[in-house]
Amino acid sequence: MEEKKKTQEFQVEEDFEIEESNALKVLRGKGEENENPHASNIPQKKVGRLENFWYLHKWHLGIGIFVLVLGIIVLVQFLTSVPPDAYIMYTGPQPIIGNDYENLENAFEAAMGDYNEDGKRGISFTDNTFLTEAEIERRRAAAEEIRKTDPDYPAYTYDANANSAAYQRYMAEINGGSHMFCMLDPDLYRGLAELGGLVSLREIFGEVPEGAEEYGIRLGDTEFYKCNPKLKFLPSDTMLAVRVPSTLNLSSSEKKEKQLEAHKQLLKDIWEYTETFETEE
Repeated sequence: MEEKKKTQEFQVEEDFEIEESNALKVLRGKGEENENPHASNIPQKKVGRLENFWYLHKWHLGIGIFVLVLGIIVLVQFLTSVPPDAYIMYTGPQPIIGNDYENLENAFEAAMGDYNEDGKRGISFTDNTFLTEAEIERRRAAAEEIRKTDPDYPAYTYDANANSAAYQRYMAEINGGSHMFCMLDPDLYRGLAELGGLVSLREIFGEVPEGAEEYGIRLGDTEFYKCNPKLKFLPSDTMLAVRVPSTLNLSSSEKKEKQLEAHKQLLKDIWEYTETFETEE
């Protein structure tokens, strides 16, 4: 009997009801009791074909447009470029910056001929700032001379790594580059001449011009330099010479011979130049 009574005490009616909370009553009144609380209330936008295509292929289109623009730029440059009549290189202590490039180009184009007979004059120019040991010692001595009267004046220093890299670039050009007309520091000129890398002036002029050396002409001795104040940024002792064509980066001996004749003529034109350059007021 007692056991039956305990069982009845723990029985729960199945049809009991739980009273609704106030919050549920409010939601029921608004008709929101079955809504998903995480659902977005932002109205859905219908996406058109063009927008869908752009979404799926925008990266491909972007790359394609970039390649197209790049191709157009290259094509325009190719169509408007002037094939060089001469390939000129400078290696020496003077950095060439800013308007110096344009001044050099204008000076050469005024003195040279249309060697490739295309109706235009143009040059390809490359430069390399390099200090020889003699130039470094000269600058160091000049600084020390100033320091005798001005102790606060800094001692001369230079970037040895950059200078070494510049010399490597110079040697790479000499051993396999295409620039045949040389404007060189005197020590570099003599070293290249001793290696047999320069054309004798006898082959160009028939004899060595008065005041010139066997393989080169001093820039400061030419009217080309004296008459053009915009070239005075270059050291007057810069040597002008023509490389032998054996190491030129050209595919045939015929092309090398044409290049040789053009650059021999350029050296003659510079040596014989007597006109006065126009100067801006």
